[in-house]
Amino acid sequence: MADEENTERFSAEVHFKNDSAHWFVFVHGFGGSARTWKKQIEFFSGHYNLLVLEMHKKPQFNELDIDKVCRLINSTLVYHGVKKAHFMGFSFSTLICLRFAILYPEKVDTLIMGGGIVKFNLRTNFLLYLAITFKQWINYMILYRFFAYIILPRKNHRRSRSIFVAEARKLGYDEFCKWVDLIPETKQSLEWLDELDNNIQVLFVSGSEDHLFLKDTQRHTEKMGNARIKIIENCGHVCSIEQYDRFNNIVFEYLQPDI
Repeated sequence: MADEENTERFSAEVHFKNDSAHWFVFVHGFGGSARTWKKQIEFFSGHYNLLVLEMHKKPQFNELDIDKVCRLINSTLVYHGVKKAHFMGFSFSTLICLRFAILYPEKVDTLIMGGGIVKFNLRTNFLLYLAITFKQWINYMILYRFFAYIILPRKNHRRSRSIFVAEARKLGYDEFCKWVDLIPETKQSLEWLDELDNNIQVLFVSGSEDHLFLKDTQRHTEKMGNARIKIIENCGHVCSIEQYDRFNNIVFEYLQPDI
């Protein structure tokens, strides 16, 4: 049984450049998929070997907690022969990447945190309460669309909002509930953020219109000696889609010495 558990892993796309290229692991956000990294795959595949996770494709993972998600990511890396990599997370998956870096610091070169989340404030706690309370009574896509409009309310957010809503349709009710139930467990134990190895460099990239998460991310970054934040003006939460050229260039310039 133990051997079977050790072979559990996430699905993943591999974009291999060459043996000497550094690895880059992409960890999509809640409700996302490899498709939400389309513009990053096009750009970074010319410079890195890419491992793009598909964490919603294996519904046999009946129960998840954040440490199990990290173990599954590690098993995926082992399966594909990735010994160390840069990691890019987005929104909720930035917390997954940060936790992974604490559990497996030897596997992490750099953390790129798009639309980073480091705290659940009063507004985000209320949204989480709504999701948990009404998930059994309201169609999950109605809830997801509602959250998408709350997080991405402006006209210039429309494209990124529509992409994430379209991807969420593929989730299904059970998968939606599984990941919603994972968030409170993560929220209750964010003290572990202080355990991050100071040798691991962290770049947060956020949109100036990220009204739910930006202020907390800025405050947290100021307390971290190993972190920087770049803010993209006139851009919402999903800056990797809305202003992908700017986002990609910021990340590339930050990592360029490692190529």
